[in-house]
Amino acid sequence: MDIREVKQNLGKTVYYDTLQLNFDGCSVKGFIFSACILRKKKNGPLYYQAELTGATSKNSVLIVPLEKVLTTDKI
Repeated sequence: MDIREVKQNLGKTVYYDTLQLNFDGCSVKGFIFSACILRKKKNGPLYYQAELTGATSKNSVLIVPLEKVLTTDKI
C-alpha cells in the first residue's frame, strides 16, 4: 500500500501475507486497517508502519511495514 491510499482504507479490510499456510494453501489473510504509524530510525530515514487488527478477533494486533499491506485490487 502506498501512503496516498491510507486515508481511504482506514477502518476497511486489507490483506497481509502472514507466510503461514492454511489448509487451502493460501497465506494471505484479511485484517482491518486501524492505524498508520510514522517512525524514525535512530540515524536513518522516516518509515511507515501499519497497525492491523484481526477481522474476527479484535484483540489481536499486528504492526507491519506499510508497503507489505495489500488492498483488494492488488490480491
